[in-house]
Amino acid sequence: MKTLFFALFFFVLFNANSLTRTAVANGAWGTNTTWSGSTVPACGDSIVIPASITVTITADADYTACNPTTQYLKITIFGCLKFVNGNRLKLPCNSRIYVMPGPPTGSIVPGVGGGSSTFIELCNSNVWTAAMGTFTGGCLPPGLPGCSAVLPITLLDFSATLKENKMDLLWSTATEKNNSHFEVERAPDAIAFVPIQTIPSKAPNGNSSIKLDYTATDEDPINNVSYYRLKQVDYDLTPSYSKIVSVNVAKAKNIKFLVYPNPNNGEFTVDISGLENNHQILVDLKNLRGVTVYESSFYLQEVSNKIQIIPSSKLPKGIYTCTFTIEEIQYSVKVVVS
Repeated sequence: MKTLFFALFFFVLFNANSLTRTAVANGAWGTNTTWSGSTVPACGDSIVIPASITVTITADADYTACNPTTQYLKITIFGCLKFVNGNRLKLPCNSRIYVMPGPPTGSIVPGVGGGSSTFIELCNSNVWTAAMGTFTGGCLPPGLPGCSAVLPITLLDFSATLKENKMDLLWSTATEKNNSHFEVERAPDAIAFVPIQTIPSKAPNGNSSIKLDYTATDEDPINNVSYYRLKQVDYDLTPSYSKIVSVNVAKAKNIKFLVYPNPNNGEFTVDISGLENNHQILVDLKNLRGVTVYESSFYLQEVSNKIQIIPSSKLPKGIYTCTFTIEEIQYSVKVVVS
């Protein structure tokens, strides 16, 4: 059986801004709280609507300005994409929509009426209109490879993060069918991949309809840039591949963080060296229960390589973990509030 991995038989080298955006609540497409990360889908995103969740198009969602070569959208629907009359979803060329055949069955649902004024446009051509009625279990455009697959394995996320000179690889699946195992592959050039680790499927008999999380560690990543991808293998040995992720190991080893004072009263300074200006830094401060008590993002400016961490409310005494993320590079330090 040909297994469709992340709704694709091929892999793509994503740009740095490409993300997997998963619907986390019923709501409007254009509402931040509908989506993971509290951010609406953007150019190049891979979009997942899980089972039991309905995302509604309440206003035109126009992505036609996205680059069709590097920023097309990929939408996988296990739940429901619903349209309010007269609104449209416009996608750039090369975009694709996979509506899962189930169980559970994904669907695209028109509002009452609407006819041809409610539609999904792809590459300046309507691939679905409200007049066609509810769409279930197929692909848009219909000729996409793998549409005849029984039930795809859908990869919700795949990431690589350098921690203490080791590479942590994390991924999650929404569903699995006939899945034997994953092989983590690495390359120095995004071409010559070799397997470095095999991870068995967690799904009973290779089949699952719930989210499953996986981890692997590369103890000795390639210096300079390391490229990774997942090879998913069926019980009949049919392989499929994920997207490629990369981390600049040499750059990561040169970046230093100094937190002071530490211990502190909940407010502290971070001194950063080895990083060029105008890089975005994400900061996440968690307590010992893993609950985020502070998060923000900063851009380094030429005038200073220091950032001030000032939570909006006073932190209780205790030990916290402060994690800094730059591109795919992540650092964590213990912070003591006394």
